[in-house]
Amino acid sequence: MLGYLTLKGIIPILLANFGLLLPLVLAREPWDQAEAKKMVSKVLEVEEAGKLSWNRIPWRIHVANAVKEARTTGKPLFVFFYMPQKGPPQEPCGLEGRLLRAHALSDSKIIGVIKDHCVPMKIQLKKGQEYPIDWPALKKWATAYKFSNGRGFTGCSVVSSDLAVEFGNSGFARISEMLESRAFDPKEFHAMLVRAMARVNEERSLRVQRGISDDERKLEIERFRQGVTRAVQSESRRKFPPQGYSLEQALELYRMAGIVISK
Repeated sequence: MLGYLTLKGIIPILLANFGLLLPLVLAREPWDQAEAKKMVSKVLEVEEAGKLSWNRIPWRIHVANAVKEARTTGKPLFVFFYMPQKGPPQEPCGLEGRLLRAHALSDSKIIGVIKDHCVPMKIQLKKGQEYPIDWPALKKWATAYKFSNGRGFTGCSVVSSDLAVEFGNSGFARISEMLESRAFDPKEFHAMLVRAMARVNEERSLRVQRGISDDERKLEIERFRQGVTRAVQSESRRKFPPQGYSLEQALELYRMAGIVISK
């Protein structure tokens, strides 16, 4: 069954994709529609073959239980959130989420890091409802979701077990950035996870550091987390749409993925 979007509904997505919420930087390379279509073709091939490798990740679907597990084990949460839309049977997902699953979350190295070092959780967002997670670490995602009009919204985040800080994220998985975003690039996504886990381990070291008072430890951790937040924000800066990118090209990719655009 085909998914449907209206031009009225899709334009806010694309405008949000253009980067209205964070400082913008220029894209490095001009848009290549042929390469973008290859990426969508891979999604369709993976789905048609039934090789849903991302399900090798033991996803938790109950938020409270996942948070409790993270706090018990000391592991960070790895959160994958997505909007339901056309996708494999029983797993409907918007094109952005389908691209992220097929390219990044199907990579064996990425799966290994998530399984071994995180508590993985996926959250299905619901059109017309508020962003369902009110954790301090994910405030910017809630804001971005509000501006996205809900449709196609997706992303991943590595969050501290106390839900206060984000150690790393996929970046906003936007169609306009699909040729450069780490959300769709296994090598860059894996590098993000490595950075995030290094930050997790550094904070763990601070928590057991000897020779300092509890107040000093608290201050050191606060300073460290402020630095992490700045670094993650810098790594997640939005980009202007690349030269040559257009609304019509984005709509062509949606149609290719089986999402019919109606006026």
